[in-house]
Amino acid sequence: MRIKDPIVDEVRAARDAIAKEFDYDIERLAQALKEREAKSGRKTVCLQPRRIAQPKTAA
Repeated sequence: MRIKDPIVDEVRAARDAIAKEFDYDIERLAQALKEREAKSGRKTVCLQPRRIAQPKTAA
């Protein structure tokens, strides 16, 4: 049985309200966030993905 946490409930309600605003369409949500980011005028950081070294196998 889970303990009811009001903070978790609040976060989940906020997440659902945002998702509902975009009809639960992740593509529309992502596009809106990109537009909001561009309008903010703040400098954003976009890091290049790093390669993960392959583990060496024993010979």
